[in-house]
Amino acid sequence: MVVYLEGERAYVTEPDRMPWLAALALLFALGAVGLGRGKGLRGLLGTLFGLALLVYVVVPRIAAGGDPLLYAFLGSLGVLVLSVYFVHGLGRKTTAALGATLAAVLLVLLLGRFFAQAMGFTGLASEEALLLRQWGGVDLLGLYLAGLAVGALGALADVTVTQASVVQALAHADPQASPWRLYRRAMEVGYDHLGSLVNTLVLAYAAGSLPLFLLLTRDPTPLRFLLNTEPFAAELVGMLLGSLGLVLAVPLSTLFAAFLLAGGKGEGGDHAHPH
Repeated sequence: MVVYLEGERAYVTEPDRMPWLAALALLFALGAVGLGRGKGLRGLLGTLFGLALLVYVVVPRIAAGGDPLLYAFLGSLGVLVLSVYFVHGLGRKTTAALGATLAAVLLVLLLGRFFAQAMGFTGLASEEALLLRQWGGVDLLGLYLAGLAVGALGALADVTVTQASVVQALAHADPQASPWRLYRRAMEVGYDHLGSLVNTLVLAYAAGSLPLFLLLTRDPTPLRFLLNTEPFAAELVGMLLGSLGLVLAVPLSTLFAAFLLAGGKGEGGDHAHPH
């Protein structure tokens, strides 16, 4: 139990959850390394390095009054370099995936800023944002937009690496194929991805917004007016822009990889892992 002492009085504030959190983290690490072996270990280390970059570099800069959009993009670049190159190696395939992911992130940021300003968002869509406003010095709207970009990073990187791997496999199988032929053939797999990707980020955002959606069933306010409020509208914008970024990442990564890998120029040591 967590006990807070005040003079001669002791207050039990929380049960001690740290041992259970540590056990769950250990279970996750064992699963990642045991099933993924070398790449699982590198993926785990890359995730830890990326989180450290966000927590110890990006967040303090934003808290000190820095531009959240700028540091979100720079932080995204750092996280992607760590996760993509460290896990999958340095080469044409991973460079194509990295370029496509950054392009999708930049597009999400630009569209997010446009729609947020057009819809009159203030960034005060959560209790945490209201607390931050009391402290001052933080661009809350920029922080909201930064969250959109960072929240889509993992799924974007997975999609782009997978599509680049498909192109690499096709390029090795047919070294004479032109970039456009590789693009068309790889997009046959990409279209299958698009069907499932539409659900991926929407469901992820929806899962985090269940309390808000529960209000829809309890509040007598007409649905149109509820969806027009900033908390609901901000969640919907996040879902739609994140999913749009995922959908666009498929043709972007396929196009970049097709031009970089045409003629069998991919890394011979890498193997495609489409799923």
